[in-house]
Amino acid sequence: MSAYQKYKDDQLLRNPGGDGYDLEHQRVATDQTQSQSWWGRVGKDLSDSFGNLKNLCNNFLLGARFCYRKPNNEIGEGTRRGVVGSVVDFFKDLGSALSFGQWRPDGSSKPEGVWERFKFFGSHLMKAFSRDLFDGVCGGVNHMAGDLVLAGWNLVEVLPDATIGNLESGRKLTTTLFDNGQVWVEYLTDIVPTGDAWLRVHAPSLQEFKLPVVYNLGMPEHFTGDTRWEYIRNTPFRKTIETIGALLADVAIGLSTGQVNLTSDSGPKRSLP
Repeated sequence: MSAYQKYKDDQLLRNPGGDGYDLEHQRVATDQTQSQSWWGRVGKDLSDSFGNLKNLCNNFLLGARFCYRKPNNEIGEGTRRGVVGSVVDFFKDLGSALSFGQWRPDGSSKPEGVWERFKFFGSHLMKAFSRDLFDGVCGGVNHMAGDLVLAGWNLVEVLPDATIGNLESGRKLTTTLFDNGQVWVEYLTDIVPTGDAWLRVHAPSLQEFKLPVVYNLGMPEHFTGDTRWEYIRNTPFRKTIETIGALLADVAIGLSTGQVNLTSDSGPKRSLP
């Protein structure tokens, strides 16, 4: 399997829509005989659209389920963080920080001594604003936007599947166009600020003293212990396209907000006497 095929497989496992991808039963069908029937094709498109709308609601609440490829090539299942759930976690972590560990709804051990309490305060305060508010709430909104776009994309696929899909060449063309289109939608929502790829590219390592971008480029293909990398195959191909895309998104945001000026005529203008 090529690097792009791995990337495409990872992306099509995340949301309903890929032809042959049965996420509800965590399998990828090798037999496409069902897609040869008219209702089999149209019914899947409608089901995929509904599934993405369902994911939108779940990502607003406690988080939608998604599939991913394990290192042993089996399909596993994870759960994203929802907006409402992240807000609840934010107030829990904020309360834990402000109480210096006296209130610990996450079940963590009670800090002993002044220094341990200050460390507890700092770590939970950072977790509240960085992981819960920024990654959780903003990331949840990002996932909701992707779900909405994909739901519409699945509905658009109904027309070609109902018409040219009656021909084998038409089915192949529709599958190629809409599967790759879904991969592009996933990619674009990943690289914008608060997207999954954007968070990976901009993640530093305080323990290893590695800067953003550098840290992600040095990560292995399979990594457990951090949900930002645990559910993907971080191949050199993925690192390259996500790094380029995320940095270009930064430049685009800078240009749109006036923080970046690419013109040379940036100094104050002087009027002629």
